[in-house]
Amino acid sequence: MDAGYILIDESSSVEELIKMIAKRGSLGGPVNVLNLDDVVQKHRNWREKLPSVVPFYAVKCNNHPAILQLLVALGCGFDCASRREMETILGLGVGPERIIYANPAKSIDSIRYAKKMGVKRMTFDSAEELQKIAQHFPEAELVLRIRYDAREAQLPLGRKFGCDPDWEAKPLLECAKRLRLTVIGVSFHVGCGSRDAECYYWAIRKAIEIFDQASDLLGTQMYLLDLGGGYPGGNDSTFDDHVHFINKALDEQIVQQNRSIEVIAEPGRYCVESAVTALVNVLSKTYDCNESGEIDRIRYYVDDGLYDSFDWCDEVAVPDMQQGDKRNETRCIRSVIYGRTMCDNDIVAKEVFLPEHNVGDCLVFPNRGAYGMALGRGYNGFSSPLVKICLTRATLDHLCLFKAKTDAR
Repeated sequence: MDAGYILIDESSSVEELIKMIAKRGSLGGPVNVLNLDDVVQKHRNWREKLPSVVPFYAVKCNNHPAILQLLVALGCGFDCASRREMETILGLGVGPERIIYANPAKSIDSIRYAKKMGVKRMTFDSAEELQKIAQHFPEAELVLRIRYDAREAQLPLGRKFGCDPDWEAKPLLECAKRLRLTVIGVSFHVGCGSRDAECYYWAIRKAIEIFDQASDLLGTQMYLLDLGGGYPGGNDSTFDDHVHFINKALDEQIVQQNRSIEVIAEPGRYCVESAVTALVNVLSKTYDCNESGEIDRIRYYVDDGLYDSFDWCDEVAVPDMQQGDKRNETRCIRSVIYGRTMCDNDIVAKEVFLPEHNVGDCLVFPNRGAYGMALGRGYNGFSSPLVKICLTRATLDHLCLFKAKTDAR
């Protein structure tokens, strides 16, 4: 077993490991605890509740090798956004048919690479992109990306990607026909971290309208519907709301109408957000006092931040107060938590109320698996957080099987 793995059995748990690390005092640096069994549970939950939707994991969300290897072993597909991501996934033994190149603005070099490696499925949302693909990969299987924004999301994407489904979709399909390109389906992305579950219902209905439009226009039947990403990643019931509206739309628009359509999605945050817990040290603190000399705010400075474990488009991050911590019983004070870099925008949490902590104390942040780990670049010369990987014997067997198949190639 890899020395970086920690085996969890009947006599231990990830929660106990986190508490043990947190109680050691200064960690010598930030630590991310990665629970691979959480990734397995999320994958199984998806397949149980959305059995007709094949997950294509969004590699950009978290490309830690252990996560990618596990998802390959579980039979997941992959959403790649660059040549480098395609190289990584293909290098893990994934067949090109299990990859969608879901970037509507691709470099010529990456299109040529996709052609060389047989990654045919790719998205587009403009005539210029079609011209580029026609010149460098005319055999590609294209997916029209439409814009359909959630009413509320952590990061709206429609302002950057996706054509207007009512005004631009038909001209783009006509352009593809003139260029003798093959359009196989429609995709959308309602926005990262969507809180608008019902949006998926209406987005699917709009996509199916374009399927019908394309049937008359192109003279062929499209067969791929890509529901994109945006699914909540915390361990709560909000995902079930999304499941309800997605299954309702798919039943009405595909099953009841006897359509033969392959349905995929691009979950990222859903798969990994709850799998990682960040543990950070308080490096320093200062007080802001009012005119009476009373403490009005405490400013904490910690050894992690927005360039590593914390996502730039996050909501306010609030540390988890460990049970049994006497500070739970003390008065909470308005606080700000700053990251470790010299960047003024490196703020982990703004205006949150916390019991007072001391220099050297450990703060525990759950749900840190999405995007933050992928963004670490060693800004200001700081090293990326140490990753401790936890898993049970069953999950270890999945990885061992993956390694055996890889070594046999």
